[in-house]
Amino acid sequence: MRPTLRTVLTSAAMRPGRPEVLTGGGRLDAPVRWVHVGEVRELAALLRGGELILSTGLAMRGTPEAAVEYVAELVSAGAAGLVVELGPDFPAVPDGVVRAARDADFPIVVLHERIRFVEVTEEVHRAIVAEQLEHVEFSREVHETFTRLSLESADAEAIVRTTAELAGSSVVLEDLGRHVLAFAALGRPAAGLLADWERRSRSTPLAEHTGLTGPEGWLTAPVGLPGSRWGRLVVPNPQLDQLRLTMLVERAAQALVLGRMVERDRLGLSLRAQGGLLSELAEGRLDEETADARARALGITPAPSYVAVVARPLGPTDDLGGLLERLSSAVDGASLSGLVGPLTGTEAGVLLAVPARRGEPRVLDALAGRLPEELAVLGVGPAAATVAAAGAGLRQARHVAETAAALPPSSRRPYHRVSDLRLHGLVALLQDDPRMQAFVEAELAPLLEHEAARGDGSLELLRQYVAAGGNKTRLAAASHRSRASVYKRLERLERVLGVDLDDPVSLMSLGVAVIAYDHGRRAGS
Repeated sequence: MRPTLRTVLTSAAMRPGRPEVLTGGGRLDAPVRWVHVGEVRELAALLRGGELILSTGLAMRGTPEAAVEYVAELVSAGAAGLVVELGPDFPAVPDGVVRAARDADFPIVVLHERIRFVEVTEEVHRAIVAEQLEHVEFSREVHETFTRLSLESADAEAIVRTTAELAGSSVVLEDLGRHVLAFAALGRPAAGLLADWERRSRSTPLAEHTGLTGPEGWLTAPVGLPGSRWGRLVVPNPQLDQLRLTMLVERAAQALVLGRMVERDRLGLSLRAQGGLLSELAEGRLDEETADARARALGITPAPSYVAVVARPLGPTDDLGGLLERLSSAVDGASLSGLVGPLTGTEAGVLLAVPARRGEPRVLDALAGRLPEELAVLGVGPAAATVAAAGAGLRQARHVAETAAALPPSSRRPYHRVSDLRLHGLVALLQDDPRMQAFVEAELAPLLEHEAARGDGSLELLRQYVAAGGNKTRLAAASHRSRASVYKRLERLERVLGVDLDDPVSLMSLGVAVIAYDHGRRAGS
């Protein structure tokens, strides 16, 4: 740790001087950047801030006004303090200087015995250099550690765990909805670390830069590129000094971003080539002739129609290669002609040829029948007569698959079509999208912060009001309250949210936000 004025005054070189603090006693723990021995009147012009000045008072032996001005210049220059050695030629600090320093809360310390200033400077400078060397060594260790983790394609859990070990304290990675994605508990049970996490997190505002914030003094760092943040790292009980801890968590945040971008690219060239074509088809970037030629070159046979399928895993999402292999085996085993490849880091796409003799339902049944129910859910796009048109249906198939994955197991089918979707399904699809999380925060943040602070049931009131379709009479009956009581609580709710609850657009936005918030809580539990 960098030495402070307090540690300097209690050092072996300073103690023989019997230091006495005249002013600025509340600033003794400020860091000392350097120590200067200076007697010249114009010393302030040479300072950069944080220096401790050792003097015999020579610069204050002029007029009282000049002495006060000298100290005022030290204050303006950001000096850490002034140590004055008293003696026959300078028996006391002038009263005017003491008053000025006290008004500025500037530390002035007098020494009642003579000491060797050179011993003080040597001792303090050794401590400063040692602290700087220790910081360099720590920076090197952090750099080498996270470089190794990135080269090993370490997952978020490993990165968070390593960060906690280097920090000597617990670390949590959360998304924008305040859901815990990964954590490492050090020196405390996990239950205690994560207890009432969402409420505590919401009382600690999101920030664009690393720093201490919130009522519990958390150190937080945003995760994600500027303009597309998707989470933040939290150190609830900081142990390291803030400079080192800031460097550490920012390096960890970079490793998390890199890991998210790399997504463990372990796929074979053939699957990657097919996935590249499927992605371009999904984005509508190919004309029919080009799409047909590229699909045939990759092995699909001509057929009267084609259908797109997206598979979304129900288990661990970090084994996309395994899912692709199972899909390829299912296509081959069912004697189907099709393309299989990655669409995203967690989803696989399939484009199947539909022979006239088999028909679309039989082709889909054959594919689904060779996949374990617990492996993935299948979303199906509309069939089309060309590769390009069917491939464009991958967008719809992705929507269906992601929504179906959020449905209760009892509601799942061997494969799903868009006709199965409703609003709850759409919200379930978008729950992990930072844009949806940002929308929920924009709509509900004031209310959630109010609820976290007071717990007066305002969120449940909004939930009931939305369920009643904005009908206050129906809300009063459902909540067993008088209409006057309901009106009063709704007025307070409007003030908290800052919106007009009678406005249909506001009610619709709040309703979607409440559904998304509740779904996110269920998914995170």
